Amino acid sequence: MTNTGSGRPRDPHIDAEVLTAARELLVEVGYDQLSMRSIAARAGVSRSAIDRRWDSKAQLVLDAVLGVTPDLTPFEGADREGWIRWVVTGSSELFRRPEVREAVPGLLSTLRDQEDLRNTLWRGFSGPSSALYTDPTGPDDLMDARALLVLGAGAALFLSLIAVEEDTPEMREKVLEILLPVARRRQA
Repeated sequence: MTNTGSGRPRDPHIDAEVLTAARELLVEVGYDQLSMRSIAARAGVSRSAIDRRWDSKAQLVLDAVLGVTPDLTPFEGADREGWIRWVVTGSSELFRRPEVREAVPGLLSTLRDQEDLRNTLWRGFSGPSSALYTDPTGPDDLMDARALLVLGAGAALFLSLIAVEEDTPEMREKVLEILLPVARRRQA
């Protein structure tokens, strides 16, 4: 989600410092109190250095908590059951991280109002991982993958924010028990 353009190459060290500062400040002050100015100060960079890289606080925070590019390594070589397991467990791990817990309420509000950012997030999140689930011979595979992402990640989000007392290994196993038959029906 970072900006790109012509000119001299960007220093990746600055990106790393800014993203680290954003994560630290999310935990310390929360999303609502987080500012680009405070991130710049913590990272030891100018505000303009941040503005050249990110269009908004929401974009910066998304990159800080989700990564600039999706990490697909857990999906590599996984069969369909392994793919579903990673959606559920990976989403759970993500939404339980302190900086993500602090960011999500503000991000949800921002995403509700910013269709472009919301669509970019969904495409970046669903596209690459769904492609690792799908089988070109199965016409419903892409829809199945997206639905599984919605269900697995949605359950993890709900558990981490609303039903916190239910966010247990047993509940995650129950979610998997419900979702895994989708992978098995395709293998039959």
